[in-house]
Amino acid sequence: MTVSVLSGVGRGALWARLESPRGHYATPDLATAATRAPRRRQLPTNHGHVALPCGVIHVYQSDSSSKPPHRQPRAGALRNSLTQIRGPSSATHKKPLDVGPSISVFPLPPLSDEQRAVIDRAAALARERFAARAAKYDAESAFPYENYRDLHQARLLALTVPRAYGGVEADPITYVHALREIAKGCSATGLTFNMHCTVTGLIAALGTEEHRRRYFVEIVERGALIASITSEPEQSFRDKYVLQTVFRPVPGGYHVAGVKQFCSLGDAADYYFLTGVVEGTTSARDGVISAIVPRTDPGVKVEGLWNATGMRGTISHTIRYDSMVPAANVIGEPGALFNIDLSGFALGYAAVYLGIGEAAFEFMVEYARTKTLKPATEPMSHHPLVQRTIAEVGTAIRAARLLLHEAARVRMTGDKEATMLVVNQAKTYSADVGLMATERALRLAGGRGILKDLPLERWHRDALAGPVMPPANDRRLETIGKLLCGLRAATLEFQ
Repeated sequence: MTVSVLSGVGRGALWARLESPRGHYATPDLATAATRAPRRRQLPTNHGHVALPCGVIHVYQSDSSSKPPHRQPRAGALRNSLTQIRGPSSATHKKPLDVGPSISVFPLPPLSDEQRAVIDRAAALARERFAARAAKYDAESAFPYENYRDLHQARLLALTVPRAYGGVEADPITYVHALREIAKGCSATGLTFNMHCTVTGLIAALGTEEHRRRYFVEIVERGALIASITSEPEQSFRDKYVLQTVFRPVPGGYHVAGVKQFCSLGDAADYYFLTGVVEGTTSARDGVISAIVPRTDPGVKVEGLWNATGMRGTISHTIRYDSMVPAANVIGEPGALFNIDLSGFALGYAAVYLGIGEAAFEFMVEYARTKTLKPATEPMSHHPLVQRTIAEVGTAIRAARLLLHEAARVRMTGDKEATMLVVNQAKTYSADVGLMATERALRLAGGRGILKDLPLERWHRDALAGPVMPPANDRRLETIGKLLCGLRAATLEFQ
C-alpha cells in the first residue's frame, strides 16, 4: 500500500492519503504521524517521502505556489474521502496507526454529477477555509466577511438565484447538502447563508421582473447580501404571530416603522427583506407585506448588539426601522406571502444544525481512534462504552441525513401538505440530533472538551439554538401530530 500526504489548509499544512485495495481516504493524523515517525528524514520544502511500517508515505507541504499531485479515486472509493477532522495527534499511539476506510462519511442517496459538483465545491470551501476561521468569528462575535467573499468567488452566493440571471438555481436536494457542508465548517456562515438564500427564493416567487433583475444581478456581480427581517420583541411563533411593524400608506409608497430582533446578518447585509402589516387592515392575510430596505437608508438604526451564547458570528442585532419605502421596493401584494411555499427557512435550519452535529461526530470518531488514556494501551475506540456512544450518534446522524434528503425531495414535488409534514420532521429531528451529537462529543472528550482549544464547546453552544429556531421544535411537533391525526395544521400562523 501507499500513503500520500497531501497539502491541507493553509501554508505548511499536511494531508495523508492512503492507497490500498480498499480505496483512498485522507486523514490529517496520518500526516502528523508521518512527520513524527522515528524513521523520517529531513523533508525538502515542498515534498519528500517517509517510510512507515504501514507502507510508503509521500509528503507534500503546501505553499502559495505549489499543489500536490492529483490522482483519480479508484472505483468504490468513498466520494467524500478528503474530510478534514480536527483531532488529537496520532503520536500518542504505541502501535502503528490502524488505517482503514473512513466511517465518518455516510453515503448519500444517488446524486447527479451536477448536484455532486456543487456540493463538493461547498464542502471544499468549508473544509479548506471556513473551518480555520470559525473560532475567530465566534470569539469576536464578528461577521464572516471572508467566507462570503469566498462564496461569491466560487459562484455559490447565488446558489438559489435562477440561471436566467446568472445564478446556480440549485434544486432543494443540492441546496440542503451544500448548506450542510458549509455549516460543518462554520455554523454562523451556514445559518446566515440560509437566510440570504431563502430571501432570494422569496424574491423569485413574489417579485416582479424588475425586482429580479435588480437584486439578482447585484448578488451575482457584486456579492450583495439580503437579510430576512421578521422577528420582533415580545412576539413568538408558539401561537399566532402578531406583527407590530407597520407599513403606513403615503404618496409614492409606505412609511415603515418598527423594531426587529434576531436580525441575522445584522449590519453586514446590503438589503433587508422587511415584513410588516399595512396600517388599517384587520387581518394578517389581508395586510402582511414585505419590502426591500437598503442598509444605507437613514432610518435604519442598530439598537442592540448581538451578544449571544452561540451563533455569535451571525451578528443578529436588534434593528429599528423608520424609513420611507418607495412602491417600487415592495415585494408582492398584501397577503401574497401566504400563497407561496415558506418551508425553505426550516429546511435550511435542518441542514445547518445537522451539519454541526456531523462535525462533532467526525471529531468523536477520530478522537476515539487516536486517543489512548493511561493505563490503557489501546485507543478509546476499543472500549465498549465508547463504541456504543459512537454507534448511537452515528445512527442518529445517518437517519437525520436521510430524512433531510427526503424532505428536500418531497419539497421538489410541490405537494404542500406532504412538504409541511416532512420538513417539520426534518427540522425537529436534525436540530435535536445536532445538539445531542455535540453534547455526546463533549462527554466523550472529558474535561478537555470544554476548553476553547477544541471546537467542541463552540459547536455545542451553536447547536443550542437549533431546537428554538422559530417555530421551535415544540410547535413543530404539534404541527406534525395534527397532520398525522388528519387535523388542520399550519406551521406559521399570523393574527
